Formats: sequence, C-alpha cells, structure tokens
Amino acid sequence: MAEFWAAVSGFFITYRVPFSVVLIVVGALIANWVLRRVLDRSVSHVVRGVKRSQDVESTQELQATPHMNARAVQRTRTLGTVGRHVISWTIVVAAAIAILSQLGVNLTAMLASAGIVAAGLAFGAQNIVKDILNGIFMVFEDQLGVGDWVTIDQISGTVEDVGIRVTKVRAIDGTLWFVRNGEILTLGNASQGWGRAIIDIAVAADTDLALAEQAALECGKELLSSPQYARRVTGLPEMLGLESVFGDRATLRFMVRTRPEAQWAVQRELRSLIKKRYAELGIELASELPRFPGGSV
Repeated sequence: MAEFWAAVSGFFITYRVPFSVVLIVVGALIANWVLRRVLDRSVSHVVRGVKRSQDVESTQELQATPHMNARAVQRTRTLGTVGRHVISWTIVVAAAIAILSQLGVNLTAMLASAGIVAAGLAFGAQNIVKDILNGIFMVFEDQLGVGDWVTIDQISGTVEDVGIRVTKVRAIDGTLWFVRNGEILTLGNASQGWGRAIIDIAVAADTDLALAEQAALECGKELLSSPQYARRVTGLPEMLGLESVFGDRATLRFMVRTRPEAQWAVQRELRSLIKKRYAELGIELASELPRFPGGSV
C-alpha cells in the first residue's frame, strides 16, 4: 500500500504542472458559469419584479408614463449583456495569467515587455479602444438598450445585443447588422420617452376641410375608446390643419402622441379608420382621384 501511494504521489509530482493547468481551466469554466448564472438570475429577478408590479406578461405592455418601468427593464437587460462579456473576459485573463505562472513564465518581465508592445500597438489598436470606450459610455448613459428600436446611420432595427466592441441590430427584413460601437456617431432611439403618430391626409382641393378635420378627430377619439389601442396612446388627437396645397389636392396634418414604438401601429389603425369614415361622408381622398396629364395621384 505504501508503494502504491508513493507511486501516486510521484505521478502527481511529475505531472503537477499539467494537472494545475487543467484545474485552472476547469475552475475558470465553473467560475464563469456560476457568475453568469448569478447575473442572469439577478436580471430576471429585476425584470419579473417590474412586470409583476405592472401585472403584465411582456415588456411591451408596460405602462410608459413616465416610461421608467420599461426603461428599467431594457437597461437591466443591457447591463446584464455587457456584464456577461466583462465576466468572461476577466476570467479568461485571470486564468491565462495563472496558467503562465504555472508554466514558469516570468510575468514581471512579460508585463514589462507587454507594456512596450502595447505602446507600439496603440496606434493600430486605437479603433478597438474607441469601440470599447464608446460601447461603455452608450450603456451607462442609457443611449440604447436591448429591445430598443434604433436608427444608426442608414440602419433601422431592434437592438439584439450590446457587446463591448460591437452592437447587433436586427432590421425589419431579418438582416442582422453588426455595428462597431466606435462608428456610432448619430443614434436615433424610438423606444425612449414617447412617440408621435403623424398622418398626412391628402384630399381633393375643393373638399370641405372643416368637415374633413372634424372627421379625422372623431376617428382619433374612436381609437382612444378601443381597448386594443387605448394603452398605446398617451395624448389627445391633434389636428394641425392645412399642411400644403398642390394642384388638385390639399394635405391635412393629423397627429397623436403615443407610447414608444407604438406610433406605427397607431398610424396604421388611424389610416384605416379615417379611410372608412371619409367613405361614409363622401369625402374623396386624393389617392382616389383619377389620373390626368401633369397631375399627381
């Protein structure tokens, strides 16, 4: 028995370094899994708490006055996404340093050399540093969050992931765009604060505009009485009046204030209601006028 344990002890002494490396890798994987699990549970706890307080099932149903609950959910999810990246990279770096130490690498000399190399690579890596810093500022300044509808340059879509270096945006046609954080110079966010449904109504130029305006306002009030859309609207319908006159048509501008991201659904429903109401009153929409040379549709 003594010889057996001596052999086992000799085996472990001989292969101490490989075993240490394996233990470090396994420990890093376990630590990464545990920390990410804790982070995910914390994010889920915050999200469930907000939804439970509002008695809703999805984030889109959260009451948006003054929009703090919805933003709390989006911001928590975004910070959770960034936190997962930070945890992974921190553990990888710590594990790499521990493994190098086990392999007998002189870390002091290596770090000194790395500093010199880093200074040399600073010019080439400045774009990466710019991406990382811009990504951090975007998250902590709450410029965007996971689930937000944003417009970045010519790209519009839903934010699916906010990484340390790259933000992923899913366009309405399903295309997944990868946008470097350092290249985001102008950002439009339709999911913050409130939205506004704006409808330009083109009618025949000789139409009774007062009647057309009154009919549009009645459609807006009808929308407010609809259970499906009442929660999406946060203001009273407004008729701004005559926007323009061109040839055989006049354009009225009508708008209503909505919750974030609800303006498009409200616009579609209002168009449907207005078209139906105008048909009942005999008001002719400009798009229904006959074509003629030099005229517009």
